[in-house]
Amino acid sequence: MKNRLHYLLLIVIVLSNGVLIAAQTPSEEVKTGRLVKRVSEKGKDNYVYATYSFKFGGNGPEVQKLCRNNWDLLFGNGPEDAFGVTMVTDDRSRIKDLGEYHWEQTFRVPRLAAYEEPDTEDSVKAIEGHMYLVHSRDTYDNHYALFRVEKLTPGESVEISWKLIPPPPRDGTIMNGAPKDPTP
Repeated sequence: MKNRLHYLLLIVIVLSNGVLIAAQTPSEEVKTGRLVKRVSEKGKDNYVYATYSFKFGGNGPEVQKLCRNNWDLLFGNGPEDAFGVTMVTDDRSRIKDLGEYHWEQTFRVPRLAAYEEPDTEDSVKAIEGHMYLVHSRDTYDNHYALFRVEKLTPGESVEISWKLIPPPPRDGTIMNGAPKDPTP
C-alpha cells in the first residue's frame, strides 16, 4: 500500500512538471510563429494552423492538445487578412494595433482591460511591421502578449514575433528602448 502511494505521488509530480514546462511565462525573449489564413475545403479545416497560443508557444495539433482548443489568436477568418481574439463562448479577450514598431524601439504599451462579461472583439487588420497587444481573458486564462507582424503574405499567411508580458499598470508601461547608462 505504501509503495502504491509513493508510485502514485511520483506519477503526479512527473505529470505536473510536464504541464509546467509546456506553459510559457513573461520574459524578454522574443519568439516566432507562423499562422496561415483559415480555409475550409472538402471537409478539411486548417483551424489549428490559423490559430496561435501564446501561453503554450505555438499552433498545430500538438499545441491543440495542450491548450485544449482555447487559442489566443486567429488569422484570416474572413475575406481580409485580419486577427481575431474571440475563440470560446466565455471569451472576454481584447486586441489593439499599437502601430508600426520594432522590438528595439521604445514604445508605450497601454493597459487593455478585458470585457467584464463575454463579448465579441472586432478583428483588426494585419499590417506588416505593426505591433499588437493581446489581452487573453476567459475562465481559464488571463495573460498579455505583444506580437509584431514580421511578414504578411496577403491571403495566405503571416509570420509573427512575440512575447508574453506582465499586465501593464493602469497608466501603461514603456517597453524596451536603449539600455540606461548605469553611471550617474
